[in-house]
Amino acid sequence: MSDGAARPFYGRFAWAYDLLSDRPIIEECAHIASIIVDRGLPPDARVLDAGCGTGRYAVELARRGFRVTGLDASDDLLAVARRRPGATSVAFLLADLTSLPPPPPHDAVLCRGVLNDVLEDRLRRDAFLAFARTLKRGGVLTLDVRDWEATVSRKSREPVLEKTVETAHGTLAYRSETRLEHGSRQLRIAEQHRLTAGKETISADYDFVMRCWTREELDGLLVAAGFVELEYRGSYDRAVPVGATDRLVIVATRA
Repeated sequence: MSDGAARPFYGRFAWAYDLLSDRPIIEECAHIASIIVDRGLPPDARVLDAGCGTGRYAVELARRGFRVTGLDASDDLLAVARRRPGATSVAFLLADLTSLPPPPPHDAVLCRGVLNDVLEDRLRRDAFLAFARTLKRGGVLTLDVRDWEATVSRKSREPVLEKTVETAHGTLAYRSETRLEHGSRQLRIAEQHRLTAGKETISADYDFVMRCWTREELDGLLVAAGFVELEYRGSYDRAVPVGATDRLVIVATRA
């Protein structure tokens, strides 16, 4: 249960995060790099990966020539990030979204999925204001959030996610079950980790809440924080339209 302890996905089982959350990192970073350059920024732009997790995107973007800072609120995820091959090319910092690093300002900010964990209206507003503060004028913000309507459609069909992976520590079974709260656009999630090595099983259960987004809410917060040229996609690939996935990818420029 959620009792103030760290979510196992970000803490006790941070070492398995990449195994449980498989992403096409190289392909998505190619699209992210195109976003940054297409918006007129230099190929060595200073990029902040806000909510960098295990550093997969930060290291790949640095490999592509960007000057990258990776920021996360989890010490355990950052520990994994710092052990990643190529991690020495990235500056990793412990902080949350509303207390982003001071100047020098960044040319671009990338924030993937983290905003779904921000529940309160005030903190959501503060996050967008922090993005604006850390960006240069003309800087580019790229966000990845859960779209409420598309998430309702998917989670109504598939409320349970299960995955089992073999690890150096044993067999890890992961299960996540989502319940929809329509009035608040929240996802109430029951999460389980089961690690079995021989006759021993280590378990970690955690209940938590995510809050999805609508285009109207994003429009309001972006404009209020001083962003213009808003572009919505269904993925980092410009060819994927809104509604084709359960995600919204938003690109905006600081006026």
